[in-house]
Amino acid sequence: MKRLSLSCFCVCLSFLFVGCSVHSSLQHFNISGLESEDGSSLIDPNNGPYSIEILKRADGTVDYFWDINSRIEQAETCRVKYHNLWNTARFMVIEGSIGRRNYPVILDTGASQAVFVKNSHIKDNKLPIYPIKTIQFKGFDFGLCYLPRLMIADISLVDWPCFYLNRRGLFRLFANSADEDKAVILGLPALREFKYILFDSIKKEVEFSTDKDFETEAEHLWLKYPLSIEEDFQGNAFLFVQIPVNGKSIEVQFDTGNGNGLAVTEEIWDQIRQSIPKVSLKKVTQLYPYIGRLKCRKAVVPQFSFAGRIIKNANVSVFPDDSNLLEECGGLLGMQYFRDTVIVLDFERDLLWVRE
Repeated sequence: MKRLSLSCFCVCLSFLFVGCSVHSSLQHFNISGLESEDGSSLIDPNNGPYSIEILKRADGTVDYFWDINSRIEQAETCRVKYHNLWNTARFMVIEGSIGRRNYPVILDTGASQAVFVKNSHIKDNKLPIYPIKTIQFKGFDFGLCYLPRLMIADISLVDWPCFYLNRRGLFRLFANSADEDKAVILGLPALREFKYILFDSIKKEVEFSTDKDFETEAEHLWLKYPLSIEEDFQGNAFLFVQIPVNGKSIEVQFDTGNGNGLAVTEEIWDQIRQSIPKVSLKKVTQLYPYIGRLKCRKAVVPQFSFAGRIIKNANVSVFPDDSNLLEECGGLLGMQYFRDTVIVLDFERDLLWVRE
């Protein structure tokens, strides 16, 4: 039984299930938005394969808890081709389906919710929802959504905690294409349930396994770096990797749903730039989903050493030390540096494998 917690204190979609079942009386709130659309229906919090608990705090804020029996069904290890969206976005995206409809599925270790859908998924598939009027963010409404099954090849994610995002304005969650705004997001709480996930950017395939450990007959061709999953006081999960950057080992948050290179604080940049030929940092703004556009300084480094490899034309973004993007760590690592290799998120051994 998974317990999803949604608090009005949460920002940047920091939503995550925690703990075990708790049963108490429910309090209902006025709801608006998608329940008025044709074909939509409302979740009955007292009747279904789930229960919703609403807790009002003394200060007037509200927490929502959703108990649901989640599982992953997979007969054997399988491989899935990258979605065509990868060619432009460069983050980890494959194809999945809800009912008879196919959608891009972003494999996003930077997202702390298990599954995240949009209003188009709800309308297409007539999914029941539980709108939460008290939580809004940058022109969006949030709520709970009952998603019975998300299919990825022969893998079924059944009854996973799911949020929906209903866009009320013109703000787009992603910048690159309309396809991205149609994508389902599969976050860290669901991804970590696999023993390992392999991203092969040579063959453009993802390999999933729920029952077998990652094995290779050529272990000498791989470099390994420690992975860790940490939770903050609100129960939000973050994936970190300890990895050498230009000769210095630093801890960065690893975000497979990010097609950029390395984002670091000014402090970390000062540490790793020592042996980098002089580069010019240009003032820019960059769009980060759920957060918005942030000011930073950006450079394309001709080449530098990263994880035992030489990365050419490496994108590096430098943010102020107090940037809310890097509150939990000194750096954020996207997928740009792994476009020509194979990596493995080994959740069983807490390792990141990088093919030399």
